[in-house]
Amino acid sequence: MEISDKKIILVLVGASGSGKTTLANALSAAGIPKLVTTTTRPKRPDEVEGRDYHFRDKSEMLDIAFIENSLYDDHLYGLTVDAVEEGLDLYDVVNVVLDKNGAAALREVYPLYTKIIYLSITEEELQQRLENRGDNPESIQQRLAFAKQTGEFNAPIETDLILPVQDVATSVQTIQAFLEKNEV
Repeated sequence: MEISDKKIILVLVGASGSGKTTLANALSAAGIPKLVTTTTRPKRPDEVEGRDYHFRDKSEMLDIAFIENSLYDDHLYGLTVDAVEEGLDLYDVVNVVLDKNGAAALREVYPLYTKIIYLSITEEELQQRLENRGDNPESIQQRLAFAKQTGEFNAPIETDLILPVQDVATSVQTIQAFLEKNEV
């Protein structure tokens, strides 16, 4: 596959609960489509196959070519080669939500196109956000411990843009300005 020089993959990275999925959906609504990742996690009632994730069982995951995959809460998550190539065939700019390792793996495979955007959030801000959305105290403590353990409160080394906690519309505007600055 031949990809134009002007293609960009915006990779949203941050602690679980930092607003990555909300921002990814807002970017999609603003015309920057989201690459859909694949998971073995059961579908939640409000989720749609092909919009939120590609839901697969573990046996199906063995035959899929992944850019990266990770295990979280005993479920596999990953970004497929097909998802990236199909997205870049159709669009100049796409977005995807990944963890730090996934962002690094994507940048290794697509170094010219990958732009890492880190959603910066403090432990206190994250705790407040999780409490406000109704997560139970045990779940909140598990997420905070996981974020500390995996370094999610620190930006990846090769971050291209750091977004502080702010409203979604402002974040979208900041990313659009970043894209304009990068001539996309």
